[in-house]
Amino acid sequence: MTRQRLSREQSREQTRERLLDAAHTVFMEKGFPLASVEDISAAAGYSRGAFYSNFDDKTQLFFELLRREGEGIDQEFHRMLSGPAVDPVALQEEVARHYSHLYQGDKCSLLWMEARIVALRDEKFRTELNRYLEERYRQIAEFVEMFSKLTNTAPAAPPREIAIGLMALCEGVSFSHRCAPDMVDGKTAESVLSWFLKASIAVPAAADVAAAEPRKTPARKTAAKKK
Repeated sequence: MTRQRLSREQSREQTRERLLDAAHTVFMEKGFPLASVEDISAAAGYSRGAFYSNFDDKTQLFFELLRREGEGIDQEFHRMLSGPAVDPVALQEEVARHYSHLYQGDKCSLLWMEARIVALRDEKFRTELNRYLEERYRQIAEFVEMFSKLTNTAPAAPPREIAIGLMALCEGVSFSHRCAPDMVDGKTAESVLSWFLKASIAVPAAADVAAAEPRKTPARKTAAKKK
């Protein structure tokens, strides 16, 4: 069977993907400061030239890893929140279920731990991280607003504050689970994340919904009672 030759664009995309996958492994083994372009290129099976044909430096590659992971997470939230109006409680449960499993994502959570540590010591890296964080906060706040409109409910706090809390909690729970899995097991991690999200994007209780509905005025009797 003749192997189909890749186009130039397909070949470049394949090279980028291999470099990204190799970089993640190298960053986790050596840490961002000690990882070199040579290490990443060699792990991917390419030359330095191939690396620089796709990325300016290892910092750009690092943030591309974060962006790629973030886009994958966002796609599912978009799917849930872009549909027609649904039962608010059911939608809240679906969103909470998705969020409560994010701590399991190896690539995202481990990279964020590395990013935070590097940012504490490297001002230039911290500036880049803060720029990316603003993008993430904006996107998550947008999801909060979408949920609010779909369910006709008000969030428990300003959307941006909720976004900051959701990101920080997910990172913290993931870190705690990895450092002390006996104390913070999977069930506990999911429970903590789920109830926090539900409290942040709360839906009204059934009693509140009933109270908010306009009351029907009973029709007046017009016919006189027959004697």
